[in-house]
Amino acid sequence: MTVEELRPLAAAAGMSMAQMAVAWVLAHPAITAPIIGASRPGQLDDVLAAADKDMPGDLKARLTS
Repeated sequence: MTVEELRPLAAAAGMSMAQMAVAWVLAHPAITAPIIGASRPGQLDDVLAAADKDMPGDLKARLTS
């Protein structure tokens, strides 16, 4: 899947691309320690907001396939 295909999926889920990526990692049972990084405080705020986002099952399936 390309970035251009991911943008509308994130928008439809009400998430930024970074939030969608982190939410997917948090929803993946095989990943036990997600590592995030940011170069500016605003980026960190955006990524941390993913902890409060639910990854819809259909979106997770689309991203995983």
